[in-house]
Amino acid sequence: MTDLERRERLEAEARARLNPEIAGAVDNALAARDEFLSRNGSEDAGPRRELLSIRWASDAVTTPPPEPEVLVVGMMRRGELAVVGAPRSFGKSSFAGNLAVLGGRGDGFLCGALQIVRPFRTLICQGEIDEWESSRRWCLLTGEGRPPEGAAETFDRWRIRTVRKRTSNSGGDGADRWAESDEWIEAILDGRLELTLAEYDFDCLVIDPWAVYYSGAENSNDEVEAALDKLRDLAMRRAVAILILHHLGKSNEARDPEDLWRGASRLADWASTRITMLPHYTDRQAEAQGMTRQQARRYVDVKFLRRSTQTDDFSMVFDPSTGWWSRWAAPAEIADARRVHLDVPDVVDALRASGGSWRSQNAAADALGLARDTAAKLLASAIRAGAIESAPGERRATIYRLPGAHLGDEL
Repeated sequence: MTDLERRERLEAEARARLNPEIAGAVDNALAARDEFLSRNGSEDAGPRRELLSIRWASDAVTTPPPEPEVLVVGMMRRGELAVVGAPRSFGKSSFAGNLAVLGGRGDGFLCGALQIVRPFRTLICQGEIDEWESSRRWCLLTGEGRPPEGAAETFDRWRIRTVRKRTSNSGGDGADRWAESDEWIEAILDGRLELTLAEYDFDCLVIDPWAVYYSGAENSNDEVEAALDKLRDLAMRRAVAILILHHLGKSNEARDPEDLWRGASRLADWASTRITMLPHYTDRQAEAQGMTRQQARRYVDVKFLRRSTQTDDFSMVFDPSTGWWSRWAAPAEIADARRVHLDVPDVVDALRASGGSWRSQNAAADALGLARDTAAKLLASAIRAGAIESAPGERRATIYRLPGAHLGDEL
């Protein structure tokens, strides 16, 4: 049976299920369409309807595609899209500079935690600093050593633009006239970018920052998705790892670190690796320790969310005299390392010593002498073992108490 015969049979079956009045309207619309096609070319001359391309799961197991080459363990492979989100002036550009220098060397650990697997070339698109400032930073990173190999930059303002497109078809006369239209968003990428990546055989592209090179609506998921789809296609075809640097929004509270990122959520959703740099010290904590705002910004917690292998979060510190980020053990992390022996009975003892209840997870962490995340894991183990109970408290806090205690005792 041909496509035309199959279509006519389906149309006939559809009309048979309709009442005469609706069937007549369908016949009129089909006649108008046929008249339009006769004037503007046959239906066969236009794009044919095709099935989606599928892959059977059995094929995925027996003949898997080649594994993308790893550039940085736990962070980036060739062909992947990674995004770093951080507040303004929090060292995102220095992070990219560290990556480029170590990538050129083909050795070392980014931020003292993420291993560089092999040498690779990096192109950094500098959207916020001028050539003089960039030169100063490169000199700072290399110190008295040799200039960085395999690291390049461009100050040209290429763009990835989004445009709305529409196609319209119409036919028929008078009351039988009909019209159809389709509207979609298409992203247009400056062709110089791909030519440059190919000419110099770059393995990694850094976009610093996203807001400078993306000219669509920042809060539109549809437009951001179209732009990222274009970049994803570029990354896959050129086997280039793309790292986007992005600013956080003004909000300081969110369920997940990625929710703090400015603009549409699709930027976080599309990334293979999502890295969020957050200040380790609050303003009050920094002030209590006599730190200036600039000093407090040197200490950050790095939060990872990765599609494939899990990467543990860590903390790092910035050295303004060298321009390098390095792994840093926060005081609470050091305390955790000294208390790895704590178990459920220790939680019960500490809870009993505190009067039988803790008003919040922070209060529990303080009583146990642990970081909040570590305390949360230990509390969860104690709850599963039935050694302690939890209950809702004030302002969405969680109360932890010994079994059988009354809620009024804690309040």
